[in-house]
Order: sequence, then structure tokens, then C-alpha cells
Amino acid sequence: MTGYFFLLITIILFSSMETAGRMIHSSIGPLTMTFIRFLIGFFLILLFILLNNKERNILRGIKINDILNIFLLGFINVFLSMMFLQIAVHKGNASIPAILISCNPLFVYIITSLSEKHLLKSHIIKIISGILGITGIIIFHSSKSFENPGVAFSLSLCSSILFAFYIVRAHKLVSDFSNLIVTGLSFLFGTLCYLPFIFIFEDFSVLASLRFKEVVVLLYMGLFVTGIGYVFFFEGLKRVKVHIGSLVFFLKPMFALLFSFILLKERISSIQILFIFLILYSIKPDITKKNVDNTCK
Repeated sequence: MTGYFFLLITIILFSSMETAGRMIHSSIGPLTMTFIRFLIGFFLILLFILLNNKERNILRGIKINDILNIFLLGFINVFLSMMFLQIAVHKGNASIPAILISCNPLFVYIITSLSEKHLLKSHIIKIISGILGITGIIIFHSSKSFENPGVAFSLSLCSSILFAFYIVRAHKLVSDFSNLIVTGLSFLFGTLCYLPFIFIFEDFSVLASLRFKEVVVLLYMGLFVTGIGYVFFFEGLKRVKVHIGSLVFFLKPMFALLFSFILLKERISSIQILFIFLILYSIKPDITKKNVDNTCK
């Protein structure tokens, strides 16, 4: 149950990210916003590492090949996936990208299934469930809820697929090293990828003109959503199988719609509600199993 507690806290924090980003999107560009929140998250995790002798010893033992693998994680998640997600928030509204990124377990299902030598019956059920979920996305996309539907939809979907690859790969590296080391270094490497693009397309000087409310939101995104959120996520995945743990993302649409409705006054449509029920139904084969292996191997 401890693993699911960590994952529940994670998904509540993650669900508020798009709404928080939408609250300050007019004052700071998507690249700068993502760079700052992951940099703040890195420094928070670095503090935990420096205060822990075991973590410091693990850090000293990391080799060049390990660094390259963690760099790839940062590039896939922090740079590509989260950049696409934040741009989608800027192009559309907060609730839509939040719902689409929550569909990453569908792609985790497919990736983990294809990694097996033989497709088990349970994997086939998961893929069929995934198709049901994708059908929900298509139905939802047809509601024209985006300000820029094609761009926002495509970016959000790419972000979801990339995040699924990140989850599968990061899960293995975390088991080889540690949660804090892998998460912290991937944050650092991912943020470094942003620098040349921010200097070309955006301007760091906007940070000096941020109001107190915007600074608070940015700190919340960095410390809680990014720093604590990711650490709790992988702590949870240590205790449950990766494809089971990723299922908590299917709860994200409900929380995300609630946050965007309360804080941003965004309307909840009947199509959105239908989509949520479709995507929740798609995980029914897993959550109703009587004998679920809750340990990571």
C-alpha cells in the first residue's frame, strides 16, 4: 500500500502542473518555464543527495556509460516530452494536454508487451484496452476544445509517447542506481539542453519582471510538482510493477479537470466526461485482478 500512497500523491501533484503553467503562461515562455521548474527540482534533489552518505557514494561510482544513459533520459523527458507538453498548454488550454499526457500508460503497455518474447493474454487485453483509450482521445479531439487543435493535440500525444519511453527506461536505471541520482542527474542534463534554444527563441530577462504570485507558482511547479512529484513517482514504482504503477496516470484527467475548473474556470464538457469514463474503463482488466504481483523484479 505504501507504493500506491506515493503514486497517489504523485498524480495529485502532476495533475496540477498544466493548470499552474496556464496561470503564468502569459508572463513567461514555455521553454523558460520548463527550464526553471526542472532546475529548481534538480537543486531540491541535489540537497537530498548531499545529505545522504549512501547517495553520495553511488554518485561517485557512476561511470561514463551510465552518465550517457541518464543524459538520454533527461533529453527524452525533461527536454522533449515536457517541452512539447508545455507548448501544448500555451497553444490550447490546461485540461486537454493534461488528459492526453495521462494516456501514457497505454504506450507503456505496448512497450512492455513488445519487450516480452511472447505476448501474454494479459498483454493483449492491455493493448485492446489501450485502443479503447485512444478511441476516447479521438472522440475527445473531435470536440474542438483546443484553441489550436492540430498543434496542441499532436504535441500532447508526442509528449505522452515520449514520457512512456522515459518511464520504462528510467525504471530500470533507478533499480540499478537510486531514485535520487537518476532523477536528479536527468533533470540537470535535460535543463542544459534548453539553454541554446532559450537564448535564441525566448528571453531570460522576463524573470526579473515576474510578480510575486507568478514567482510562487513557479516555485510550486519546481519544488512540488517536479522535485517531490518525480521522487515520489519512482519511490512508488519501486514497490509495484512499472505498467501497474503507471496506471495512476488514468486518474490524472479527473484531478486535472477539477483543478482547471476551480482555478481557471475552464468549462467541463460532456465529451470530456465521456472520455474519462472510456479511459477508466480501459484499465478495468488490471485493477480488478485478484492476484497482482506488487513487487518489482
